[in-house]
Amino acid sequence: MAKQTRKTSTVADIQEALIQLIHEKGLQNLNVTDITRTAGIGRGTFYTHYLDKADLVNQLENELLQKLQTDLNQIMPDAMKWLVGAAPTTASFITETLKNFYANQRLIAALLGEQGDPYFLNRIKQVVFADLDAALTQFGNHVHGPKTIPLDYVREFIIDEIMGVIVYWIKKPHPEPPIVVAEIIANLQQMAPFQLLSLTKNQQEELHDE
Repeated sequence: MAKQTRKTSTVADIQEALIQLIHEKGLQNLNVTDITRTAGIGRGTFYTHYLDKADLVNQLENELLQKLQTDLNQIMPDAMKWLVGAAPTTASFITETLKNFYANQRLIAALLGEQGDPYFLNRIKQVVFADLDAALTQFGNHVHGPKTIPLDYVREFIIDEIMGVIVYWIKKPHPEPPIVVAEIIANLQQMAPFQLLSLTKNQQEELHDE
């Protein structure tokens, strides 16, 4: 038990060092020496857990993506029902996904930041797309998009819209609780983009008179 506790503590120290260094130097510019020095461990200890910096990042991202995959497997049927308007619930399924992000906020924010891993967002989207495609297949011909827009474009728009909000949220210094953001996403999904912003009646009249 004591050995497992030491391992868990060491891995946490390495992760914390990585987060700090990404903000200070950027992922591309830091090395194993930076990590061990910041974490206060020897290089041998680092190599007990990881092959190199790339392996460290890959393992951390894989753990996050595996948790996301598990969440999506559980919630995607309800998610599809909500997206196509067949379920009255607002965003309970989104909340469950956001809880994972929220629990790992500092790590995910660092990896998704300008100095993080430029490929991580695409890895997240690939997981989401795979589950969404599987759900669409299950619905078969019962799901239709606008006649003028191919379904793959509809899918891309929906996921980009949701992921854009999630990335913005998770990178905030003090992100709101998942339930709050889930409701925001749910409300956004009920409105077309051009409905989100509007001018007052006076401003509309002024522009019309110019």
